[in-house]
Amino acid sequence: MYCMPIHRQANKEKEYYGMNEKMEMNQDEMEIDLKDLFNALKKKIVPIAFTSIVFAMIGLVLATFIIPKQYSSEATIYITPRISEQGSIDYNSIQTNSRMVNNYMQILQGETITAQVAEKVGLEDYKEVLDTLTISNATDTELIDIQSTTTDPQLAYEIVENTISVFNEEMLDVLRIDNLAVINEPKVNENPVSPSRSKFTLIGFAVGLIVSAGIVTVYYLFDNRLRTREAAENYLGIPVLATVPYKR
Repeated sequence: MYCMPIHRQANKEKEYYGMNEKMEMNQDEMEIDLKDLFNALKKKIVPIAFTSIVFAMIGLVLATFIIPKQYSSEATIYITPRISEQGSIDYNSIQTNSRMVNNYMQILQGETITAQVAEKVGLEDYKEVLDTLTISNATDTELIDIQSTTTDPQLAYEIVENTISVFNEEMLDVLRIDNLAVINEPKVNENPVSPSRSKFTLIGFAVGLIVSAGIVTVYYLFDNRLRTREAAENYLGIPVLATVPYKR
């Protein structure tokens, strides 16, 4: 049977307790560091707030004067159900319409429709129309939303208006479909949908806050001066007998 020598066991215990003491000291130092960092940020609250406000103003200026405003116009098409000879709704046609919604959405975004719209509104290529269009459908409905977003409110309106017109003509002439109804007519919207001044202002403020607080934090981390009695005692490992106040 092997027995560990007493001196080796004592050394092991010293190492164990020494590691615990180091861990406790590191935790204390971390707490002091975080407290000092908070105090450093607190002392710089005025320049931090000033920088944040400056960045917020920059965001507001960008949203108001620099970034082009975007305007939107939209309309909604409803695929109406068939009416039976008895004057009631044909529920089979409702199921058929639901299955056809995705097909209609693809046709609306196809070159056949968008090329004609581009010609009518004075754009050179169908892709210019397609880039402005957003075609969507609410789940489990026969409603198709058509939206155009451009830097010109009149152009956005004309794109939506002509998209509906060309789509109806194509559906009637090619597929003999005449059960499309516009329930939400497009309008010229003079109120821009983007950029949002409040959003850009908040983003600017947040960026300014992060940047200024980050600079203060970096400066604090690289500042090795001993500023407090406790810091000097922790660093030197001996008690401080007296302090001399410093005056500028």
